[in-house]
Amino acid sequence: MSEDKNALAKQIRENMELASNQMKQNIEMASNQMKQNIEMTAAMTRYFNLMGGTLNNEVNAAIENAKNEMMASAEKVKNEMMASVEKVKNEMMASVEKVKDSFWKNK
Repeated sequence: MSEDKNALAKQIRENMELASNQMKQNIEMASNQMKQNIEMTAAMTRYFNLMGGTLNNEVNAAIENAKNEMMASAEKVKNEMMASVEKVKNEMMASVEKVKDSFWKNK
């Protein structure tokens, strides 16, 4: 019985770890895509301003500042999401242990 309990709990923990890692990979990929889109948008904006003859140091600085703010915001959101995934994973792992102990204790 004890072996069954430990094997089931181990499998649940492994599945939660896999799910957590997959979520983190998805967050990382989404964050990288956002950053690439920000870079592309800034480059396109600079190009259109250059073609329109409005590109000057002030405009270029404003575009760069906006890009940097968006990049920092994207990184902050990514970090918050990663921390949230880790927190949920840890809470679920603790719950598995409580349920496992409770379930097998009553058998």
